[in-house]
Amino acid sequence: MASAIVLALFLLAADPAAAPTAGPAPPPAPAAAPAAPTAEAGEPLPPGAPQGDYELAAWCYGAMSEYLDIYQRVKPDLREIDALFGSSVNNEAEPYADDMKAAQVELRVLASAVEAAEKASAEPIAGRGLAAIKQGRSIWTPAEEKTRRELARAWLTWGLPDACDARARQLEAKAKLLGTALTYNNPDGGAGPSQPGPAASAATVGAAPDSPPAAAAAPPVPAPAPAPASAADPIGAALDAPPGPETPPPAPPRDR
Repeated sequence: MASAIVLALFLLAADPAAAPTAGPAPPPAPAAAPAAPTAEAGEPLPPGAPQGDYELAAWCYGAMSEYLDIYQRVKPDLREIDALFGSSVNNEAEPYADDMKAAQVELRVLASAVEAAEKASAEPIAGRGLAAIKQGRSIWTPAEEKTRRELARAWLTWGLPDACDARARQLEAKAKLLGTALTYNNPDGGAGPSQPGPAASAATVGAAPDSPPAAAAAPPVPAPAPAPASAADPIGAALDAPPGPETPPPAPPRDR
């Protein structure tokens, strides 16, 4: 009996038709959904930074210009701090010279974007830019109220937010397109009166001018537009009227 059971089990295992078939293959797992876009990499914008492109570019200009000003004050402290860590900065004629060159280039990018936006604007916006520059510079106030060594440490750890460069370049590109359109539609300009750029605006932040500004030149007096031709304007009417038949000159007097 036992041998019959063993034989039946053996035949069942050897017969592929009798073997239990595998179930249907499971459906493929759905493809993973694309990752949601992340925030801009690099140094983020701090809370309270302006949201508009023009104001943000001016804010970044103010923060970067103050960063460059602080550098001149904390250079001795930078050397002392780097000496503690054995940095190679002390072997340079100017500490962080390459970083300062890059910062100057970035400052020009920001200034160019702000000026392009002001020129392309149909209304004066330099006041908003000046306020944003002051706000950008003010981020250094807490560190500037501490010791110079602490200010140097804050300077070493600061970085310009990545959005500053990206959005300033976008702002300048849009402003140039808008300015081209205004010039095309109005050959005389159409962008409104010229406005002071960020370099001139930044120089006035927190400091009184050393000398009174020069008197502005009087605007040129436009020439009067020609009056339309009418009956009261015989010269204009004659120019506008079609030419008539030519009148022959009078005959010379006959000799008697």
